[in-house]
Amino acid sequence: MDLIKNINKLPKDLQKKICILTWRLFWRNYVPLTAQIPSWYKYKNTIENIIFQGKIKNIHFLHLPFNTLPENKKWIMGCQCEYCKNYKNNKLKRIEYKKQFENESYFKSIVPYSSFNLNDEFYYIKNVEINNFDPLCGSIYEYYIDYAIRTNKLKLNFNLEN
Repeated sequence: MDLIKNINKLPKDLQKKICILTWRLFWRNYVPLTAQIPSWYKYKNTIENIIFQGKIKNIHFLHLPFNTLPENKKWIMGCQCEYCKNYKNNKLKRIEYKKQFENESYFKSIVPYSSFNLNDEFYYIKNVEINNFDPLCGSIYEYYIDYAIRTNKLKLNFNLEN
């Protein structure tokens, strides 16, 4: 209150200059809400990084840490998460892998339907369709080239000339 009274005692020209100076200093430090980074952006980056790492390591989308509680996890063929790698029922694994090897659509029939279809995305390299998630990963039926690339046993030479 004392500050306002003292400012009111000053001449009008000086009051206007103080007002203009105050507003300039305010706008110098002000960042509008539309220009600020949203509060959820850091979490979004974390989730996208987990999804990216899951694709690289061939971890099924259902077994990512933000999707399923550890006590509710069930073995998914090809998944390379710690739960699936340490799953003990080898007879079930062999039977399921053999069914998948004989029928390529078997995996889609046993995995729950999802409208998101993160593990059903395909990408193409030289007109060869490659799935993001390989259900045969880690089995004896895994394609040799996929195994060699995943375990770094195959050296790739990229030639940029056509």
